[in-house]
Amino acid sequence: MLWPKLLFAALCLLLTGVAGIAQASGAPTSVKQLKETITKVRSDKTVDGRTEAAERLASLTKEISSKEITEALVADITSLLESPDDSVRYWVATALGNLGPAAKAAVPKLEAMLPKADCINGAITSASGIRYALIKMGVKPPPPPKCEKIAG
Repeated sequence: MLWPKLLFAALCLLLTGVAGIAQASGAPTSVKQLKETITKVRSDKTVDGRTEAAERLASLTKEISSKEITEALVADITSLLESPDDSVRYWVATALGNLGPAAKAAVPKLEAMLPKADCINGAITSASGIRYALIKMGVKPPPPPKCEKIAG
């Protein structure tokens, strides 16, 4: 009866130590990381690879300091919305939303994309990422139009 308790205590200590190490190594996102990821979104040869890179971009933009956000960075990320892959556009829009009002220069592009994105068939489409981005930037998105769903 004592062994299970000791094993449980040892496991708890081990997991606590691992969590502490992971937290301690969590450095803030750098512009270099963002640029490398942007390049991967543009250049990966597969849809899955571009989508994974775009998802990483969205994750990185949650961590970046507002002091690091420049017009050039926002323009660079916004240009990724030209991707033919809706899954990439979803994550790129989410990344812009994570930047909040600092990415407001992307609003016209996002608003222009939204009507078509709203009509893409699928459970999760770029429309939800675009709406998220607009809201985070302080812009109220229009209601979804009535349309026949199209392939993404």
